[in-house]
Amino acid sequence: MSKNPVDPETSLTPRQRNLLFALIKEFCEFGTSLGSKELKEKYGFDFSPATIRNEMAYLRELGYLYQPFTNASNQPTEKAFKIFINQLIVGLQVTSHQHQELKKQILEMEEKQVNLQKEISRLLAFDSGGVGFTLDKNNESISGVKNLLSSSKDGKITDILDFLDNLDSHKKYLLEHPKEQEKLLLKGGQVNQEQKNNLQTIIGTENPVIPLGQGYAMLATEVYIDNQKTVVGLITPIHVLARKKNLELVQALGSVLGKSKETKPKISKPKGK
Repeated sequence: MSKNPVDPETSLTPRQRNLLFALIKEFCEFGTSLGSKELKEKYGFDFSPATIRNEMAYLRELGYLYQPFTNASNQPTEKAFKIFINQLIVGLQVTSHQHQELKKQILEMEEKQVNLQKEISRLLAFDSGGVGFTLDKNNESISGVKNLLSSSKDGKITDILDFLDNLDSHKKYLLEHPKEQEKLLLKGGQVNQEQKNNLQTIIGTENPVIPLGQGYAMLATEVYIDNQKTVVGLITPIHVLARKKNLELVQALGSVLGKSKETKPKISKPKGK
């Protein structure tokens, strides 16, 4: 086994972590896992396929990988997705272009005097391929439920549909318990105060108050719509949430709408538009 220093949070060496992240990237993008030879060739690992196989066996022992049946390819577990998503969140930076594009879209929605909550949930669903939602103390909006039928790879679809049918029963927790939500932030990296305030992540069955069910995850952020405290976010199969573009989308919305109207500047149309 590798002599590299072990991360006390994850019990993984840098080599094991890099190998695990490569496996997760493949699963998120293509829904499959590569063998040891393919992993070495595609990611340029400087150790042998035999070493990769030994490390994957150790990752299974630690609960980061599993095989659905004998001789099946290795698949990441919820435990593995936790540290992977956390790593993405820690390094997440929304570009100026992404920020301006969202500002423009929201401005256009406001000018059309549409139901902003409904349109934002639709935007989240369309851009992510998951379920977009918004909720405040009086209302809730869900869009993209049909996306679950095409994107779910594991988990029980009836469980997540039941959760979505009863989303209104969870709004008090989501709106009024930020400290409890912070406890659900993923471990395995440094998270600064701004990131804590903006993004909250719940994965699978780890929280009995928010019963997503195995194989699903929620990413949410607190914003202000029409000066009303609102939670917006995504509910998706876990491999969909782990795509960086979806984390960036919710982070950008939090940046654009993250303060009340009394404290944030009015969104103005970009010059030349």
